[in-house]
Amino acid sequence: MKLNDKEYEKLIHDAAAWDYEKKVSEWIVEHKYFVSARWGRKFRGLFLDYGCGTGLVSRYIANIEREIIGVDISKNMCKIAKKLWGVQVVVGDCLNLPFKDKAFDVICISGVLHHFPHQLEKAFSEIGRCVRKAVCIIEPSSTPPRIFLRPILFLNKLYGWILFHLYKYTHLREKYTYSIFEKPLDPKRLVKLCEKEGLQISEIRFFNHIPRITFLPESFRRHLVNSMLSSDHGTDVEIIATRHHFEQK
Repeated sequence: MKLNDKEYEKLIHDAAAWDYEKKVSEWIVEHKYFVSARWGRKFRGLFLDYGCGTGLVSRYIANIEREIIGVDISKNMCKIAKKLWGVQVVVGDCLNLPFKDKAFDVICISGVLHHFPHQLEKAFSEIGRCVRKAVCIIEPSSTPPRIFLRPILFLNKLYGWILFHLYKYTHLREKYTYSIFEKPLDPKRLVKLCEKEGLQISEIRFFNHIPRITFLPESFRRHLVNSMLSSDHGTDVEIIATRHHFEQK
């Protein structure tokens, strides 16, 4: 039986859940903390961690005394999130959220939308339906990174492509490549989708970093990461979009 995109992603994340925390690089953990803590300080109310995985974003927002619920299609990921951090989680499809209209004040999305690039309209329709105040997004961006990073990023992509096509062993493919359905997203498209749901862009920022360059030492990757914040282009984009007339605090 041939799996569709959604079934494949569910299978991959269910399988990866039990040792996911060990596989995630320290830089990604720190980056999620930096971004999600800022979101939590900026807004109040009930938060939704959209595509929560093992609950890193939920954990950090809950730590600053915000109420948050996580949702993820992977039952195993939800089990780990609840076990590790004690956060409230719901097993559910992000493209058909199991919540009432305007159920959440803020929806947080950290590295989720690029898993289903061909279904973004459906995703945003559900996000717009369920959110009352604001949407906070950080996703891989299709805009060019800083010039000196481009050769390194190209080599990393080539490295992953070779491994994906030459090795049939799942553990190698999982370690060195993305899911085959993941693609960076056009920030302009994300902005338009937010606006289509009645959300105004209040902030947009770009980060230049290389956390997934697996052939470079972790220490060297971290050195490059520290000062790579840009206002106009980068490997990751952060967008905060809000509805009219709400209180941030």
